Amino acid sequence: MQALAAVLTVTNAARVPIATPPPPAGRVVGPMTTNCIPVAVSPSMPGVLHGVAGLLRSPVTELFSDARNAWLRYEGVRCTPPLGSGMRALLQVGDAITTLAEGAVLGGRSVLGMQEAAVVLDAGADVLEDRPLGRTELTNAVMALGGMHGLEPGAPANPRGAPRRPGMVIRQTTAELHDGRVQVRYEGAERDLTISEGRLQVLTDDGTINVIFDTGDWQWKRAPATRPVAAGVTRPGSSIPLFDHVAEQVHRQVPLDHARLRLDLFGPDGILYYNPPEADLSGNAVCVDGRYYAATLTDGLGLRIGALELVKRDGIYQVREAAPTPVRTLRCRRAPGEACATSAPEFSADLSSTLQTHHGQALTQYQARRRGVVPDVSRPGWYMSRKGNRLRHYLRFNDRYFRVRLRQVDEHTQRISVYLPRGTGAGRLPPRGQPAHRIADIRQAIPAQEHRFMTQAEFNVEYRGMPSLEAAQVYESAVAQNDRLRLSQLQRAAIRSYLTWRRRSMDDFLQYGSLQPVFRDSGQAVARINRGLARIPPHAGRVHTALAVDAAQLADLKVGQTIYSRSFLVASGDRGRAVAAAGNSPRGVPTVVTLLAHHHAHPTGLLSLQDEAQVMIGNNVLFKVTAQAQGELHLEELGAARQAMGPLGAQPLLAVPLRD
Repeated sequence: MQALAAVLTVTNAARVPIATPPPPAGRVVGPMTTNCIPVAVSPSMPGVLHGVAGLLRSPVTELFSDARNAWLRYEGVRCTPPLGSGMRALLQVGDAITTLAEGAVLGGRSVLGMQEAAVVLDAGADVLEDRPLGRTELTNAVMALGGMHGLEPGAPANPRGAPRRPGMVIRQTTAELHDGRVQVRYEGAERDLTISEGRLQVLTDDGTINVIFDTGDWQWKRAPATRPVAAGVTRPGSSIPLFDHVAEQVHRQVPLDHARLRLDLFGPDGILYYNPPEADLSGNAVCVDGRYYAATLTDGLGLRIGALELVKRDGIYQVREAAPTPVRTLRCRRAPGEACATSAPEFSADLSSTLQTHHGQALTQYQARRRGVVPDVSRPGWYMSRKGNRLRHYLRFNDRYFRVRLRQVDEHTQRISVYLPRGTGAGRLPPRGQPAHRIADIRQAIPAQEHRFMTQAEFNVEYRGMPSLEAAQVYESAVAQNDRLRLSQLQRAAIRSYLTWRRRSMDDFLQYGSLQPVFRDSGQAVARINRGLARIPPHAGRVHTALAVDAAQLADLKVGQTIYSRSFLVASGDRGRAVAAAGNSPRGVPTVVTLLAHHHAHPTGLLSLQDEAQVMIGNNVLFKVTAQAQGELHLEELGAARQAMGPLGAQPLLAVPLRD
């Protein structure tokens, strides 16, 4: 029906004479009215192109209009009133039924091809009519010429077999994979597209940002701020939950390349779907640290990525345990070394960095042999030495031996501490008042077949479900100093009252000097809080908070400026809490502030029982602006010499704290 209608349109355009014959006798041509549509006597080439595009897009409406115009020309009518709303609705229903029939007979790809051909014909007709194309029309025409899976606007279509550049972007719900990555253009730069907790994200210099694809102007934009979904174990940039050591093994597999990824078919378990552009086959894919890998579902909640077998336990993917390898105990007992390499333990990234710092001061093989250090055959990866009734344990790291202490905290908890020596030889003599070793708590992996050692903070992330390593480090810092806190009851009560129900009144008192009648002891409470914070050992690291910063001040802030807060700052090692709180701003610009603290971030999570990774920073602490972006502000705590000068020459921070 569409082909016949197209032939009819072209035939009418070619055979209608240029000079219009006079109407037949007996027919009276009425005058032109104001509310009418002129009937074209001889359609021009742009009109023909528009007619064919209309047939491809809306066949019933266009066919009815052509037949009506042909009859009106035969009757000699030069103008016709517009169609009524009822007739237009009836024609739209006919177009919808025709499209469904075409999709059932020809297939969805053919229907989409006809729609894109109509876009190109309309654009060509506009060019012939000397009408400039708008941005939307030009983009649609270029995307239609680029093919079904789309090119970046303005990118040339490469011939078959030619290497494609990584600028391929997502059109609608399809993305092109190159070397395991998907790159999109975000804010003028090519960014890697990742998936985390079911949300699309791009990796920028300021971290990961949730994005959406705006089909109105074909650009990637920042997604609206939403409350993050609480998850037991999260890993940024990965669609499936997994541990660090599992992610390292996934990186050794071959990623996907030259495949078409479907982002609309994203399962709740983090599994995506893909298909190669030259074949009709399809498969499963997962995203791990921004790279996409082919995955195969197996029995028993299993997942195979290349040669790696994973199984889902307790909501997180772990390496499927193989049959235990028998250890040749006699060989290991007589001559420990390479023969026992199968039982060598693995050390996490954070623990490896800590041990490498003190690697030069640890025991060498010669020193360990003189002290009688031998492998512990009952526990692979461990070493021990026995002198008399004293039993000491050691761990071997890069041919050096570190002493380990085991102690039972309670009937359910065993804490392992590794001694990190500060020097060798005469350097072992500690300065007055300082211990000869630094002690770091470590943990062993729970699965018996995984002889892995990690810091206590990493253990909290992998097995206790803490959101990030920074949050776990703040919590461990609070636990390590909890037994040695010497706070008075009034100081504890003042800190708890500020963190729970007196924060707003004290902030108003510190920032504006306003004193409410109910809280006339605000001055004494502030002094007690400062004295109590001074008795809590500080935590050095990054913490995050959410503030509603004054818009004028935020626009004038420059890198290198010194600022301070008249009120206390409550931050957390969990960046997700700050991001969630930044979505609710009563006044000012909601900003996620990242603080690099050295000596003034005091862990208070165990005092308030609100957030395990919570810290509290005293008022009038000086910070330096290190970076600034949209919705982000990075500050670094200044040294003790500058802190001693006070707020002289510094700018007060005009901000209101936001709480999640």
